[in-house]
Amino acid sequence: MAVSRKQKENVVVTLIKDLGEAGSVILTDFTGINVEDMTELRAQMRENDVNFTVVKNTLLRRIFNEIKVEENEGVYAMMEGPTALAYATDEVLPIKIIKKFAQDHKGLPQVKGGFVSGETYEIGKLMRLADIPSRDELLAKFMGSARSPLQGFVSVSSGIIRKFFYAVNAIRESKEN
Repeated sequence: MAVSRKQKENVVVTLIKDLGEAGSVILTDFTGINVEDMTELRAQMRENDVNFTVVKNTLLRRIFNEIKVEENEGVYAMMEGPTALAYATDEVLPIKIIKKFAQDHKGLPQVKGGFVSGETYEIGKLMRLADIPSRDELLAKFMGSARSPLQGFVSVSSGIIRKFFYAVNAIRESKEN
């Protein structure tokens, strides 16, 4: 079924708003993915509040012009062949999901590139970004690191107090004898 002009305009307006607010936009080539795998990928994206949509490159160029993505940034060169977008307010989550999914599904979808916080990223930089631990993991590591010296201090302090009580107890026992 053909998409009407009005539907295309609605898609463009929605994407202009969504991509303007997105922390990251990842462009992928979904060629070769079967329907079952595509459904699984979409479900994973939905579970993590990541939007995943297929967009015609001509519409995508219009959208990028509207949200002031510069042509010299290299994003336009990534719009060759079928293009699907993964975007979210979280800067790292879309690429993490795509990378994990691609590892489990013969390298599909293939990442073309994208932009994170307004900066263009080629495939290599995006894949390195996907390896960064999540915000929650980093906070947990930080809290563990911050707690470690305190635990050491408590252990040392309790050891000193324990030895003091052993000494007092030994003195009491020696005076009783």
